[in-house]
Amino acid sequence: MKPTKQEFQSSRYLAIQIKQFLFLGFLVVFGLIGLSPFRPFYSEVEKRDLKKLPTLSLKGLWYGDFFSNDYDTGSSEESENEKSEDKKSEKEETSISAWYSDTYPLRELLISMNAKTQSLYGFRGEQMLNEGKADEIPEGTVDLEALAAQAGKTTTEPAAPPASSKPAQPAETNNGGTPVNTEPSVPATTEYDGHGAADVDQDLVQAGSIYIANGAGYGVYYFSEANSAKYCLLVNKLAENLKGKAQLYSMLCPISAGVMLSERVQESIGCSDEAKAADWFYRNMDPSVKTVAMVNALRAHNDEYIFFRTDHHWTALGAYYAYREWCKVKGVTPHELSYFEDTYTFEGFLGTFYSNSDQNPSLAANPDTVIAYVPKGTNTMTMYSDYNSDVYNEYTWRIIYDVSNYPDGGLYGTFAGGDQPYNYAHNEEITDGSSVLVVKDSYANAFIPFLIDHYEYVYWIDFRNYKKWCRQEGYDCGISSLVERKGIQDVILCQNISIVSSSSALEVMEDIFR
Repeated sequence: MKPTKQEFQSSRYLAIQIKQFLFLGFLVVFGLIGLSPFRPFYSEVEKRDLKKLPTLSLKGLWYGDFFSNDYDTGSSEESENEKSEDKKSEKEETSISAWYSDTYPLRELLISMNAKTQSLYGFRGEQMLNEGKADEIPEGTVDLEALAAQAGKTTTEPAAPPASSKPAQPAETNNGGTPVNTEPSVPATTEYDGHGAADVDQDLVQAGSIYIANGAGYGVYYFSEANSAKYCLLVNKLAENLKGKAQLYSMLCPISAGVMLSERVQESIGCSDEAKAADWFYRNMDPSVKTVAMVNALRAHNDEYIFFRTDHHWTALGAYYAYREWCKVKGVTPHELSYFEDTYTFEGFLGTFYSNSDQNPSLAANPDTVIAYVPKGTNTMTMYSDYNSDVYNEYTWRIIYDVSNYPDGGLYGTFAGGDQPYNYAHNEEITDGSSVLVVKDSYANAFIPFLIDHYEYVYWIDFRNYKKWCRQEGYDCGISSLVERKGIQDVILCQNISIVSSSSALEVMEDIFR
């Protein structure tokens, strides 16, 4: 029987009430979740620190900055002048609204759900052909001063890989240490396991901020002549300050595109020839700098698992082949992989390419395996970390750390304590007083363990946050000052070739490359 008009309106009204009730209930539940005191402080998906709760101040309330960073006081120039140097170079204040949204307890889950929902529409990458922008790489040497004057004025800005300075929370012990089991999980092996890409000759597609082919992501390098000239000037200045004190080495680490992709594919996306670019850098460095060429050496092994598929770093095997090239320049005998009796293996790594591609499903289907080789002389290091704090504290750590309980995106953290500002290891098996300092970005994390059995003391600093640690400790942040304090004999600049052409990175380097 057909319902009457009155019955139809009554049922319709009831349906509207139910929808309103459910909607209000939804708002109440998610609002209460948003009031939870248990908020995240680091995003594994985006590989970054989340915003901190701002300090309540009368000025912030008056101008509205406490509630929103977008509030315009009409005196931006005055506000900029009032900012301290620390605020400019380290952390900017945030608003409570930005903090609330950035640290919402279910934020990671919602991001993941959104990515999975979008993946139902199918793969939506676009063919990437000739969209890269790069300067021509000149032959011979150049006028560095003239070129460096143009730094920051060019439109070419290589993307600097994201840096994560936070390790997992150190376990509390009486001495602040964190002992872990260093028994091998699998025997060391040099056998190829089928992960290599050789010369990838497929057309690339874009997903987020990276390129993808056959379930593997690739970072791309674009040469910037002005910024590269500025980097060479900084290296030459450091070399001058280190003369008579320490030997300086330069290791420009290649990124995946220059090693794994065919020349045809590299040309199709307009990326720069990394081997040619490295030669340019090295030609324009002071002759006293000992340089380590790695691109062609790694290309000879590009049918092996030397770069991760879902992350911008090289694997320990890739770092190992770079280490062998350094040994040639240093004039020492490299250890064979069979020398390392203890190893760790961690499955299911989903790195920065995965997060930067909006959790691309083809990368999710091809997670990486992280293999780490434990040095023989010692697996103990000291590091300074500002874990969940604004103050750096000292921790006893492991050079190769058991990260089996880390989230999928944090497994590269097994190497050398991650991206802490200052670290060192003492190998008591060597008693000749030999020492080395590695000035690094995160690429060097996988390289450092191979140095441990060549020196009595190994120091390493991350240039991106070393200055802040120095200020806390009251030290001059110049590299030559650290070399003098510790009596260091060798200094190795180990950074990937893309980050040394980044304007923002160069500004940070300028304070310590002296």
